[in-house]
Amino acid sequence: MTSTITDSPKSTVRRTTLRFPGSPSKSMKRQGSTLSLASPTKLNVVKPDWDHEKIYQTLKRQGSSSASLQTTTDRFIPSRYTTSNSRVSTEQHLPPSNASPSEHIKAQSQIIYKRSVADACGIEVGQRILQYQPPPPVSKSLVQMNQSSNFSTASAGKGSMGLTIEPLRSRKISSNPERVLDAPGLVDDFYLNLLSWSCENQLAIALESSCYVWNANTGSVQVLSDCDHLISSVRWSEDGSYLSIGKEDGTLEIWDVESSTRLRTMKTHTGVRIGSQAWSSHLVSAGSKSGEIIINDVRVKNHITNTLHAHMGEVCGLEYRADGQQFASGSNDNTVCIWDSRSSVAQFTKTAHTAAVKALAWNPEINSLLATGGGSSDRHIHFWNTTTGARVNSIDTGSQISSLFWGSSNSFGREIVSTGGYPNNSISVYSFDHRIKVAEIENAHDSRIISAQLSPDGSTIATVGGDENLKFYKVFNQNKKREQSSAIAQGKQMSKIMTIR
Repeated sequence: MTSTITDSPKSTVRRTTLRFPGSPSKSMKRQGSTLSLASPTKLNVVKPDWDHEKIYQTLKRQGSSSASLQTTTDRFIPSRYTTSNSRVSTEQHLPPSNASPSEHIKAQSQIIYKRSVADACGIEVGQRILQYQPPPPVSKSLVQMNQSSNFSTASAGKGSMGLTIEPLRSRKISSNPERVLDAPGLVDDFYLNLLSWSCENQLAIALESSCYVWNANTGSVQVLSDCDHLISSVRWSEDGSYLSIGKEDGTLEIWDVESSTRLRTMKTHTGVRIGSQAWSSHLVSAGSKSGEIIINDVRVKNHITNTLHAHMGEVCGLEYRADGQQFASGSNDNTVCIWDSRSSVAQFTKTAHTAAVKALAWNPEINSLLATGGGSSDRHIHFWNTTTGARVNSIDTGSQISSLFWGSSNSFGREIVSTGGYPNNSISVYSFDHRIKVAEIENAHDSRIISAQLSPDGSTIATVGGDENLKFYKVFNQNKKREQSSAIAQGKQMSKIMTIR
């Protein structure tokens, strides 16, 4: 607004001209927007200066109420055609699932605030504040919360009208590793599974053509074998007594770790590397680079009992369900197959992923719940009902996924942790029920995380990356069922820094 003061030689009256900034003088005079204060009778705001119908027609022609309001309407007198409908906005712009925990906390705090204000006013969120209605409703004693919201409420006391709202809180996990082991010579290949942790608290790792076993109870390191070919996968049996070693030439070796004895060598007809393995009782399944899954019975001479053909690319993930009735396979052809252990034909073949599927995890409490994670071009975790084959949920992690493990916490219940590579080599914890990230360790390694394993007590995750470091992070609460049998629970018998060589 500009103010101009003029003195007339014939009159002592001072005249003030008011103009809006950015508006031409001629246009202002033509629309009656120049106000003269010399005579009060000339200021007619009812007809010339506020023509309601004229303003409405102008706004309608221009199609943009906000732009027109700045040039044609009085800024001190609002127009009901350009104001809101007097409703509290119900839109909840939640951040994506891969956003940081602080962003989720901020979004949920806004929801809590909005609902608490609405409850204090005795209305619902989205209800009009000013309206013709019967007597106002009685204020509710409790806030009506949606179960999908990530917060909880509780009354302040019996008979009290006060509210105690507990907002969403992020999970606190240490970004500093509890243990660091040096692993020189680790093959930096995303499709290989070079790490395995037994139920007896022994960790096996393959470094080039050698296999090492680190005892977490005593801290001792044992060189188990020096093979003539590059080791492409290792896996413990279910009871922790035997270790199977898959090699680049397609052979599979079974070792008795206690006596450091190789029990047998099983050859496959594929002649290509075995990148993934899974045990179920006396059966060990081997996934080959050619896409075949070879089922071996370690008790008999003719060990190959079945060969499954479903994948067109390398099988880089294999996992049996806890009861052994089903198993899942992931491949470089971007597919996931769910198998009945008694059949040679896949029950379901899933193509939802757009990158290689290496990470597979069966829920320990719900047998029919399977989690699968895709590579750098996919970056999604999909959850499947293996009874019906339906996808029940998905989480966009924004990162390459190399492994998945289930866990739980007191704050969020069922959780799943994922280790990844690009872009930030992080370890992320997600709430399964809320589908949000609740904790994260960024830059856990200097290079991408190739493999990871969960400790027997379910609390510590071991990760190995292309930076040739093996690190241990505590991410979950301790599994009480294995608390007494696990030496990791004591946390005193593991040395801080060791070298596996």
